[in-house]
Amino acid sequence: MRGTDFIPKELLAETLTMEKVSQTPHPNIVGYHGCRVRRGGITSIMLEKMDQTLQQYSSTPEFEKLDKPKFLEALQSAVAYIHSLDLAHNDINPHNIMIKDGMPVLIDFGSCQPVGQRLQSLGTEGWYEELFFTSEKKHDTYSLNKLREWIHNPE
Repeated sequence: MRGTDFIPKELLAETLTMEKVSQTPHPNIVGYHGCRVRRGGITSIMLEKMDQTLQQYSSTPEFEKLDKPKFLEALQSAVAYIHSLDLAHNDINPHNIMIKDGMPVLIDFGSCQPVGQRLQSLGTEGWYEELFFTSEKKHDTYSLNKLREWIHNPE
């Protein structure tokens, strides 16, 4: 069937990214435990189990108690680490940030690619400045700035 290799290629790309990112674990990046392979192909990625996205957390009473400056600083640290590997996440938004002990954990590395590489998918609508087709650190910078505004007044 035509086009059926897209998902395996995407899964392989995300697995390779997680392998690279997890070589030096970062407390604000989801823990990677490996992948499952069947008949020579990757069937799933095994990640740290997390319960709640920032989007979900924003509608709970605990959200008001969140140390927002510390939270944003930790998220910035995770993004700086990714950027130090010459990667850009390209899809930072409240749905791709989990909460662990009141701190952010960045997830969903499906759009995380080496800077300058052509992307197979776009980020989340409303969380990028303009349509883009290549991986760039500036996409993460824009999303982080938007998140700084959003976290004080979630929609």
